[in-house]
Formats: sequence, structure tokens, C-alpha cells
Amino acid sequence: MALDRDKIQRDGVKLLEEFSRMLSGVKETKETHYVVDMKNITRKDGKAVETKGFREKMRKSAPHWEDNFVVTEKGV
Repeated sequence: MALDRDKIQRDGVKLLEEFSRMLSGVKETKETHYVVDMKNITRKDGKAVETKGFREKMRKSAPHWEDNFVVTEKGV
């Protein structure tokens, strides 16, 4: 199935225009609303503490290890 570049561009522009029209009906506010409670979202600075058994659990779940490091696919 070949992708038609012009059709994709037209559909994208159409989608953005429709979304813009929908947003124009949203009441403007200076308030910020969160879906989840945002209390205590930062951690205290300090030395990391290794949890007992963590490496063994990682070894079981990670598919490939090399020189004591997990080997994974390169992300884009």
C-alpha cells in the first residue's frame, strides 16, 4: 500500500483545522487543573540506596546482559 503524500498532508491540515474549531469553543481560564494529585512530586537529594535483591530481579527480567550491563535495542 503506497502512501499518498498529498492526501496525508490534506488530511493532516483538515484534522488540525477541525481541532482548532473545536478548541475555539473551550472557555479560556487562567487556572491549572490536574487529573492526579501532584503533591510531593520531587525527591529529596541524597545518596542512592540499593534495594536488596534488585540486581537479581533485573537479571531475571532483562533478556540480555553483557559485562554486568543490560543490553537493549537502540531507540530512535
